[in-house]
Amino acid sequence: MKKTIAALYERYCAHHDMDRPLLEWLGAVGCIAFPLFYLLRQTAALPELYDDLALRWVASALCLGLALRRRWPRKFARFYLAYSYAALFFSLSFLLSFTMLENQGGTPSVVNMVMSAIIIIMFADWRNAIVMLVGGYVASILVYVARTAHPHIPHAFVISAAGSVLVVIAGALSHFGQKRAEIGRMQRLYAGLAGSIAHEMRSPLAQVQYALDIIRERATSDPDLLEFVMLGQRAVRRGMQGIDLTLNQLKERTTDAICFRELSAAESVRNAVEEFAYESPANRANVDVQIDRDFMFRGDETTLLLVLFNLLKNALYFLPLSSSARVTLRVETVPCHRIVVRDTGPGISAELQERLFEEFQTAGKADGTGLGLAFCKRAMRSFGGDITCVSRPEPFTEFILSFPPLRSEIELPKRAEQALACTAAPKDSSLDGCRVLVVDDSAINRKIARARLAGLGAHVAEASHAAEALRSLREGSHADVILMDMNMPGMSGVEATRVLRKLQGPVARTPVIILTADPTASARQNAFAAGANSFLVKPLEPDPLRTELMKLLVHEADHTSSRSLQA
Repeated sequence: MKKTIAALYERYCAHHDMDRPLLEWLGAVGCIAFPLFYLLRQTAALPELYDDLALRWVASALCLGLALRRRWPRKFARFYLAYSYAALFFSLSFLLSFTMLENQGGTPSVVNMVMSAIIIIMFADWRNAIVMLVGGYVASILVYVARTAHPHIPHAFVISAAGSVLVVIAGALSHFGQKRAEIGRMQRLYAGLAGSIAHEMRSPLAQVQYALDIIRERATSDPDLLEFVMLGQRAVRRGMQGIDLTLNQLKERTTDAICFRELSAAESVRNAVEEFAYESPANRANVDVQIDRDFMFRGDETTLLLVLFNLLKNALYFLPLSSSARVTLRVETVPCHRIVVRDTGPGISAELQERLFEEFQTAGKADGTGLGLAFCKRAMRSFGGDITCVSRPEPFTEFILSFPPLRSEIELPKRAEQALACTAAPKDSSLDGCRVLVVDDSAINRKIARARLAGLGAHVAEASHAAEALRSLREGSHADVILMDMNMPGMSGVEATRVLRKLQGPVARTPVIILTADPTASARQNAFAAGANSFLVKPLEPDPLRTELMKLLVHEADHTSSRSLQA
């Protein structure tokens, strides 16, 4: 009951959250109108009516308090909306309906009741309007019955009261319908605009990304230039992420369940944190990952990454407000399988939390569209889970992503290397004994690739740059497949593949899989033009990796058998 009352009051406060002077104007009119209409009634040729002068003076005093809002002492100003609620309830709902009962109906009393209902509808949301009207009618009947020897409820009162409540309900339904129609119109408008922007911006951004990659490859001797190039790459990546986020927010449906597969929650969270385009290194430093216990879920990783990008973007928006603010992404299995995104920002009011996942609802972001959290809700429900918000003003805000358990649950160890290995294919796969050379300038990427391949049963060798890999192959090292990063300082993966194909002997035919975070058609075309056999987009996923390795190994085996038969 207490929560219900608090929620109603917060809705009433939200109805007046734009600090409009409507309540002050109502107070100014009311403090004059109540005594004035009493005097006019005394001068008119009307039958004797109930003398409600004392009640009118109380109502007039309450309205005067509303009118003098700007004069309220600062320490009492926070009680103004609660005071206005009581003033509206007494002056409009209770007083006029009680007077009607005492007067046993009559045209003036009916008009007063209808007018009071209309004013209440204007100054309160529909839920509070119903509470005020019904509460006022019930209170007036109780007081009337308590002080009258032979009470009689006139038909006019019943009809007026019922009609007023029905008017509120009809108005609420009409408003709801109009709101849904407006949301649909805004969705179509946003979708058309966003689609046009995405179409116009994706190609130029991809070309800028490609140009920056080329400059980065040739700028290794100039650290300052390299730093600016990397800054530009981050900006382009952030722009591409922004386009993806906007387009996915506007989709009415998320990824089809037919595309779902088993994923590691811990790995997905790490990928999201590492791939998110931060505006500054300081922002990245304020983001932590905690893996209490990993779990597997069935879903689409790209969709989950976009959900986590949304939540990260919202949380980081408020970081500048506090020097001690932090964002934490936590993976846990108690009390259920869930990912918790927590920030120590300003918090969200309880009233706003109730409608936070509705479309076009924002929580204090001046540039927010109100679409991100609605997309998150749709995405999590497509996984069979949900997203909820728990927040307290000032201390924290938590968004909880809950996932249903798999039928055959696979528990993963807490250590990162073991977690990555366990997400891959079984050890008894047909890749046992396959020798794979991983060429990547990033130690983290090599570590992830090693874990993936070890989980598939392959033997792994590493090279930190293309020149080292080529030297190793020239000296007789053997690899069944090469995983080659596309963008490396010095010699790129594309250039290294081109050199490899010009070598003498069987080594020149070694299958090469190009790895890159750039999924554009131009990147793919450059890779295959250089002689690559396959093309995978980072982050490296177990299933696509296994599929491509099997495909290349089977093809190479068939090719070798064919050569043997010909000989």
